[in-house]
Amino acid sequence: MTPRTAALLVVLASAVSVCRPAPAPESRAPRERASAARQQDTAFAGTLAPVQRIRSFRPGVARPVLRHVETATGPSPGSDRVVFEFTGDSVPGYRVEYTTKPVQRCGSGDPVMVAGTGRLIVRFEPAQAHDAPGSLAPVTLAPTERHRTPGLPAVRELTLICDFEGQVAWILGIAARSEYRVSELTGPARLVLDVRHGH
Repeated sequence: MTPRTAALLVVLASAVSVCRPAPAPESRAPRERASAARQQDTAFAGTLAPVQRIRSFRPGVARPVLRHVETATGPSPGSDRVVFEFTGDSVPGYRVEYTTKPVQRCGSGDPVMVAGTGRLIVRFEPAQAHDAPGSLAPVTLAPTERHRTPGLPAVRELTLICDFEGQVAWILGIAARSEYRVSELTGPARLVLDVRHGH
């Protein structure tokens, strides 16, 4: 190799080194995306559409009995929670939906009014809120649990409107029509309804 060729190779190598792009600074995009994902995980993900689950029980199996209703501030920021607790291993079938129609008690047909501009109906079937005659382990929903005004930001009032022929229904007065979500828990069997605070 001639001295001239060697010098040319050195110049070319230096040019390649100079033209190579410098390493990019560590991107913040992955960290930002992860942070956004964490925020979304903690955000309230609900719906305004009806939520339904059909469930039947084998002949001879007792209907779940609603034995306790509880209201509280929800675990998600800006939400309220209503818990319906049943006997048995699982909650009955249910349908949850907003209504704009007049609400009536299923037996008498008497109109029912609740506080708030949103009316959320929760129906259970097959279920009951009373014990069958002669039950060895009485479970009766206390009168104080059949109607209450919890004074929460979203859930203003709730009342039992039906306990007849295997159907149990509640009307919840919501401060303003807002998203809700439904989940099931076991041990004991519970239907959990979280309602987002209106804006």
